[in-house]
Amino acid sequence: MTKLFRLASALLVLCAAVLGAVGPARAATDYAQGVTAAGEGRVQFWFRPAAPAALVDVHYLVNGASQQNFRMDGAAGTWTKTAGSLPAGAVLDYWFTYEKSGPLYDTPHFSYALGGTTTPPPGGGQGGAGGFPVSFVNNTRGTWSNSQAYVLILGMATPGRWSYLKPDGTLAPISHLDESAPGHLVKNGRTYAAMSFSLAQTSTVTVPARLEGARMYLSLGSPMYIPISPDDSGWGGPDPLNPADPNADVYYDWYEFTYRNGVVPFGGNTTQVDMFGFPVTARLQQSSSGYDQTVGITLTRDQVRSRFGTDVGPAFRGLVDQYRITAPRTSARFRPGGAQAGYLQPAIDAAWAQYADRQFTLTRLGQTFTGRVVGGRLQFTKDGAGPYHLSKPTTADVMACSGALASPGMATVELELGAEFCAALNRGVALDTAQWYTAGAYYPAGVRNDYAGFFHAVGLAGRAYGFAYDDVNDQSTVRILPNADPPSRLTIGLGW
Repeated sequence: MTKLFRLASALLVLCAAVLGAVGPARAATDYAQGVTAAGEGRVQFWFRPAAPAALVDVHYLVNGASQQNFRMDGAAGTWTKTAGSLPAGAVLDYWFTYEKSGPLYDTPHFSYALGGTTTPPPGGGQGGAGGFPVSFVNNTRGTWSNSQAYVLILGMATPGRWSYLKPDGTLAPISHLDESAPGHLVKNGRTYAAMSFSLAQTSTVTVPARLEGARMYLSLGSPMYIPISPDDSGWGGPDPLNPADPNADVYYDWYEFTYRNGVVPFGGNTTQVDMFGFPVTARLQQSSSGYDQTVGITLTRDQVRSRFGTDVGPAFRGLVDQYRITAPRTSARFRPGGAQAGYLQPAIDAAWAQYADRQFTLTRLGQTFTGRVVGGRLQFTKDGAGPYHLSKPTTADVMACSGALASPGMATVELELGAEFCAALNRGVALDTAQWYTAGAYYPAGVRNDYAGFFHAVGLAGRAYGFAYDDVNDQSTVRILPNADPPSRLTIGLGW
């Protein structure tokens, strides 16, 4: 069964070289960290810095010997690495090295016993019971009543086990048997579990102390139709590319978040990576730290759709239909064989030609990438180490930040620069690396991702998640609390 949930996708497991001779500084407690048992002699190390990091390494010893050093994999602000083949009762001595604004920092050493509990992170705190309220505000101006506004929250309170949140704040494991239980949903002759609740049932729900990799579906006029696998191991999200999808004629959007009280700071975001359904806002508050930030779109749905039709180029106007504005990476129009499959090719060709003719140099976060296109591939070093290679991407690769820019088997350093090129080509600044970290230079006239640029133009504070690596240079709507205590409140506004 296809899962569209990007945050819960399987992470690439990539090893990295041991750090160089210059030692990192000792870290301040501006992060959360821990270890989660993954079963059968395996554990997952995780690290969540308060500010975006270019890299995180984990180092560990098993029963005081055999030091291992690995580059971790980052997604949605959290870095993870799974270690296996550990003996029963093994004691792990572990620590992290992470980048912050250029320099590298080492954390203190922590200890974890296989079969034990996670070492609490510095300054994590417990924050009472650890849950927090989420309030939903119907901002549809009377178009949809509370009985027509629905919420479905899916996440993991236990690793590998999906649950959904009921309106009373309790979690229930997903079960295919619910597809035939009393009150089940029916669409196009197929039955579905009734996992959504309406704002008429409750406009405030309590999220428990742990819910990771969570997706909050918001829908108007209809609940969501989500199939559950026969073994209850997963669920299928809506597929905008499939006209037979049961949600094809449903108005929906979503919010993503992850949280574990005292361990993983709350982090969440609105998103247009795949599509835009209707305006959504998210206000995240924590009274103890004074944190209070709002992201999203406050324009009406009609205003967004009208402005999109006039502000983007002709190649992007076909992304609009009655129910949503589909992202280029999701649309068949920008995929191989589609009408716009070569849309970004002039910009890609220009970048590859320029960096064949002259040296490519990018310095960011205190690190320097240097190289030149040779034989159609960018051959480069990072801080003198290498060589590494990037193949020339296609329009689909850039729109989806995949393929030549991010694929299994690529070295971590290649993935790092692939993310930078993905962001620069989407933002229309690939020819001038001095502009790659200058937000005011993004989306100039010319060939660029008009869809992403538009949603930055209409998003609060210019923030949007318009493509997969829109968090490069902190331009996305991801908001992360400075500690692992619970939020005071999350307020989600459903607009129209």
